[in-house]
Amino acid sequence: MTTPPPDASAPAPTPTEGRIERPDKRMYFLLIALAARTRADCLGRRVGAVIVRDDRVLSTGYNGTPFGMPNCSEGGCHRCLHRNDQPYLRGGAYDVCLCVHAEQNALLTAARFGQQTLGATLTSTTQPCFGCLKEMLQAGITEVRYLHPWDPVEAYQDPALAKQYAELRSRFSVFEPVGDPAMDDPNLFAPLIRSSPAR
Repeated sequence: MTTPPPDASAPAPTPTEGRIERPDKRMYFLLIALAARTRADCLGRRVGAVIVRDDRVLSTGYNGTPFGMPNCSEGGCHRCLHRNDQPYLRGGAYDVCLCVHAEQNALLTAARFGQQTLGATLTSTTQPCFGCLKEMLQAGITEVRYLHPWDPVEAYQDPALAKQYAELRSRFSVFEPVGDPAMDDPNLFAPLIRSSPAR
């Protein structure tokens, strides 16, 4: 039995036909950071982060109060409760905020479980703040990617601090945005979360 020749008039199938679109690795790690963000309980900005080395996940983190402390939504962080009052205005007074930032949590989780971060990449849903950036540099992170930009000039109202932030940024071999912030949806995973039985 011979196979009939292919119909030349039929359109050639595209390589992705019948398959879902596959993200590149930068977007894949951003999606993991977005998933980590769903655990954040900050009353202000919810952030998720992931640390990878050799394209393998080492740790994830999200912003929230330390282990054993009440969550922000339970009154655990005084700064979060008073973030619209002086001297706790948005973007400042991080030194008196009880919350651990997503990037810090990812670094601390890696350390807690013995994962080496030297030469690793950190992807965050928000551009890291001054404090997180210096800690990442000290931990040996070499590449930083983020979804939402963060403006140190707006946060600190001090050009000298913004200049120092720029100097910190320059120490990373890669410091760049990934993804389109306009496409971000804080409820991206909400249908899946709602469908899961409570534990």
